[in-house]
Amino acid sequence: MTQLYEFPAYQFRYARYCGIVERPSWWNRCRLWYSFVMLSSFGPLHVLYLAKTPLSDLMITCEEIMLLQLSATVVLKFSLFVRHHAEMYDLVETFKNIHKCIEPEELPRFVRCNEVHAKLVRLYVIGTTIVVILYELNAIATSVSLSLQQHHAHFVTPFSFPFDYQHPIVYALCFLHNLDSMMLTVFISVTIDVCYSEMASNLAIHCDIVGERFAKLDISANQPFAERELNKVISYHRDVLSLAQKMTHLFQAPVFYLLLLVSTILCLLGYEFVMVNNIYKRAQVAFLAAIIIGQAVIYTYHGSVIRDQSVNVSDSIYGTNWYEATTAVKKQIYFCLMRAQKPVIIKSGFIEASLPTLKKVNKSLEIELNDVIIFTHLI
Repeated sequence: MTQLYEFPAYQFRYARYCGIVERPSWWNRCRLWYSFVMLSSFGPLHVLYLAKTPLSDLMITCEEIMLLQLSATVVLKFSLFVRHHAEMYDLVETFKNIHKCIEPEELPRFVRCNEVHAKLVRLYVIGTTIVVILYELNAIATSVSLSLQQHHAHFVTPFSFPFDYQHPIVYALCFLHNLDSMMLTVFISVTIDVCYSEMASNLAIHCDIVGERFAKLDISANQPFAERELNKVISYHRDVLSLAQKMTHLFQAPVFYLLLLVSTILCLLGYEFVMVNNIYKRAQVAFLAAIIIGQAVIYTYHGSVIRDQSVNVSDSIYGTNWYEATTAVKKQIYFCLMRAQKPVIIKSGFIEASLPTLKKVNKSLEIELNDVIIFTHLI
């Protein structure tokens, strides 16, 4: 059984492959910067390859643009551990500290949540590993096929390079570069996405508990400890809001760019799926599209849940017997109610992580895919 004190260590263990640990040694720091440079080099290499590729080859152009967009989102996620390493672990510690306010009867909710996310991690790793295997199999199958057709060894890597890599040693290095890049992408995506999901779920549970505690309060004037009990709940609510602000600030850049690019990435994947005949390639595209959609659902669903749960606190405050309280307590309730009526919104720039945003993405994607189908028929 996943215990509460493990939060979110289960997810962070995959990040160790990238050199990400709370107290890094010199080896971890070297691995971290190597991983960051490795992922950052992906973009320039593919821009050079795209510059050397004729624009008439739409399949290659679309795939390279899609890979560049995916690479940008992964680098942004990785930067949370490069530029904001201390803030990331400080956020984890803040979650652990606020868990100390939990009563024993409230604990099972968090344990169940963490157990669900432990299973989600395994499913996420399995799905992304399948995509990696399909990329590798597609490259190997293409290499074998071209070698048989041309009667000499011809190598194909999972991702193309802007230089000749047909020498066996160069090919082996390029193949390992591709494999390591894909594994880094998998573990960073798993770590950030599921960590966000677990933190957001825990935050929503905390908001729900705040509402329940307000609903249980008896703040009538004849209660001797009414003001003290009210102050405890207000302090807990203040800590939850502060935690939400920290989390929103830290994750806003990855959320923004993921939701900004998701429709374009899915549209390009849809074009690839329609155009290719290779069974490995089609399966790879289908799995990758499912993962991208899953990422968008994680961020938008939890954004809506946090917003709704944070607003529900105001209903619980209004439902207290504030009309029987003393004047001083009424003033506290008034200010607390005003603060609770402002929802916690996971937002960056003009994009809000919510289910209505996902609905808009789906509509735009549907229009783009219809255009792609019409375009392919014209070709």
